[in-house]
Amino acid sequence: MHRGDKNGHSRFNYSRMASTPRARFPSNIPSAWCRTVKESDTTQSSTPSQGPLPHIPMPAPDHSNARRRTLAATSVCSGALEVRFVWAVDRWSHCVVLDGQPVWQSLEGPWPCDRDPDWPASPAFVEIDRVGSGPWAAVVAVGLAGRTHYSVSISADAHRPAALLFDVACRIHQTPQWIGTSYAPMAASVTAESLLARAVIEPVSQCVLEIGDPIVQLRATGNDAFASAGSPFPGPTTVVWSYRIARASLPSCDRPANRSDS
Repeated sequence: MHRGDKNGHSRFNYSRMASTPRARFPSNIPSAWCRTVKESDTTQSSTPSQGPLPHIPMPAPDHSNARRRTLAATSVCSGALEVRFVWAVDRWSHCVVLDGQPVWQSLEGPWPCDRDPDWPASPAFVEIDRVGSGPWAAVVAVGLAGRTHYSVSISADAHRPAALLFDVACRIHQTPQWIGTSYAPMAASVTAESLLARAVIEPVSQCVLEIGDPIVQLRATGNDAFASAGSPFPGPTTVVWSYRIARASLPSCDRPANRSDS
């Protein structure tokens, strides 16, 4: 605030200014310019200003998705089964590869198409990372759709060959329209039923498998208690579910018989 002295001159209250944080210079400003500005702040001179400082170009936002391109090959595998991540417009999608052939593709965005995009068919992931190395490496991812936060960890199943475990969590702040994960066959000519005979998708905990044509969905059941009509939403809560994708076991009649020559 300004105060007048006994001679009527205006005085500035510097006590307020002392508590104001000092501005920080962006890292891309040449050091000589920073020194010029700092010296001009502390040096009083009766000479008029020599003009404005040169224009300081600020860095433009990086929309190149350079980091995402470097992570385009991020994957996790168990034997002949692999999950690969690919950046798709505004989020990461993933496909399931068996014996080098893509079989399942995660269904991203709303499904059906007229559904609220705040409740996508599969969790929306925008950041991913690979942790660990070797056969026990895992991929972790996080993301957001509307007010809902998602996270997932994908790792090899230690108790089953050619199998990957998906542990998913979802933090919700309102009654959900849909929570779960959805997959579609990579080949349009393949039905979900026939593909499940090769690469099985099975619930592990707190979800149920719903087989459509051609979409396969794992619906999280942790929200069933308050998702029914007329049930009040209890407040922010976390819904978790887990499932497994694995090479389907051969039927007993198709397994080679064990023979011993006597």
